Amino acid sequence: MAEQELTADEIRERVREGYAAAARAAPSDGCGCGSGVFGAALYDDEARELVPDSAVGASLGCGNPTAVAELHEGEVVLDLGSGGGADVILSARRVGPTGQAYGLDMTDEMLALARENAARSGVSNVEWLRGEIESVPLPDDSVDVVISNCVINLSADKPQVFREAARVLRPGGRFAVTDVVADEDMDEETRRDLAQWTGCIAGALTRREFEAELAAAGFDDVEIRETHRVHPQAGSAIVRARRPLEPAAIGCSLTQPEARERRSSAAPVAAAARSAVRRGNRLTIEFGPELDEELLRGLVAAERDCCPFFELDYDSGSRRLVATVADDEHRLALDALADLFSDR
Repeated sequence: MAEQELTADEIRERVREGYAAAARAAPSDGCGCGSGVFGAALYDDEARELVPDSAVGASLGCGNPTAVAELHEGEVVLDLGSGGGADVILSARRVGPTGQAYGLDMTDEMLALARENAARSGVSNVEWLRGEIESVPLPDDSVDVVISNCVINLSADKPQVFREAARVLRPGGRFAVTDVVADEDMDEETRRDLAQWTGCIAGALTRREFEAELAAAGFDDVEIRETHRVHPQAGSAIVRARRPLEPAAIGCSLTQPEARERRSSAAPVAAAARSAVRRGNRLTIEFGPELDEELLRGLVAAERDCCPFFELDYDSGSRRLVATVADDEHRLALDALADLFSDR
């Protein structure tokens, strides 16, 4: 007999019970969803050195989102479903004392464990929030990056999760999560079997569903890249997207269609970028020998005209472009410039 379909509240309560039990059992070696494909085994040695064993051991995730979120000093990060706090603590270290990392979880036991782990690690730029990822207790436009580690697939209302992520992100803000993505040909019987098997893959979206739901929530630049298989019909993937940045939001005189056209024309320059590093109010982009310098110089001149708050300096000998802004008011403009001139 097929299992009766659960309501959203029943799904949430089952998830809460499972994660509470995991918190009480920590430290462990992951969630038992499969050796090496979930949990602590997915953190590298560097990450393990930065957080307590009890934080990494309590991880029920399918990746390491802080490794792909490209966090910068001074940014504000929100982790949806923060569990034992490993990703929040790693984020806090990467954004530094001028940044902030929030961890949101609905499980009292996990929040208690996360607070203990943060105290052991010595980080002070963290804050733990009790709540649900479908209703984030933060104001609009308040964070720079939203991360999550194999939690969105457990939500019974994923479109609302994406809408909430878009709401709390500032214009130009980044969505960078790891999650389970179901194969397109997964049938309902397999989905039910997966739910009964572990709960770790219950409700996973397909690639097309992820793309459609993120676009419906207002995101663009959606990128989904599978990292490893967690089941014959499902894989763990890095999912990135961005809340669109209106030119007016950074003091740019371009209209949105003009900004899109410029971005299209800059594609050959972005493809030649080898690295893009932002520290504070300074962005450094290094290019490869295939760079079209004439095109870059024209784009730099155009940026100076429409965004006079930039200081832009290109050195042809090192093929290095350095951009700075004078104050935090135009910090988002550096993200926009990095997006324009680099695929990194």
